[in-house]
Amino acid sequence: MRQLVCVVFVCLCTILSVLSKENPLSDKIQQLTELSLKKAVIRLNAERFKHFVRTPPRNYSMIVMLTALSPQRQCPMCKQAHDEFQVVAESYRHSNAFSNKLFFGMVDFDEGAEVFQYLKLNSAPVFMHFPAKMKPKKGDQMDIGRTGLSAEQMAKWVKDRTEIQIPIYRAPDYSKFAFVALSLIMIAGLIYVKRDSLGILYNNFVWGIFVIGVVCYFISGQTWNLINGPPFVSNRKNEMEIFAGDSNMQYVAETYIVCR
Repeated sequence: MRQLVCVVFVCLCTILSVLSKENPLSDKIQQLTELSLKKAVIRLNAERFKHFVRTPPRNYSMIVMLTALSPQRQCPMCKQAHDEFQVVAESYRHSNAFSNKLFFGMVDFDEGAEVFQYLKLNSAPVFMHFPAKMKPKKGDQMDIGRTGLSAEQMAKWVKDRTEIQIPIYRAPDYSKFAFVALSLIMIAGLIYVKRDSLGILYNNFVWGIFVIGVVCYFISGQTWNLINGPPFVSNRKNEMEIFAGDSNMQYVAETYIVCR
């Protein structure tokens, strides 16, 4: 009887082992889900990229940022792109849209140079969408030269590619609030101390200079930069571009030139 129980136990273990090996997709999804719950952006080296992105089966999409964060790589845009990408991934993880149909990953050049070679990339940062059950198409690479690097623009692009809408949530920046509050207190204190000599507030010349400065600020496009978060310059085809060719796009450097 004891031998029969042992035989049955061994058979059950063998069957379970075979079933687990026959369902690699479930293993992938479970691993990705566990990794994304620990960190919203999953770090991928060449081996992980091949396993989770290139090798079928795969019924999930992946948004992958290919970057070069090491200071030796001299990529000033990569840090900003990483921060905004992190905002999108964190917003997705804490939203109702979170599921096992979409995951966010990142490949750093120093950890996955083979991935850059496989994708024939010679610049960074690059954002790519790897759709489920098919290869990336033309629109699956985000055109950051046109859209900029803001998290809102990334979320819009993700929705266009995956039909998953991600509401962007940014943690409140209390340092700016504290700076504004302190500035207002100092201005109020200065006005109170100099309350008997505030003739400058009624000076037409001073108000004229102030109005001209405000007009120049808005004409230069700084407000548009704050809203859309464009890159400082564009590096299309390894050539620095300061002036955007699209009438609906501009770079930060261009606004400084307009100001002058």
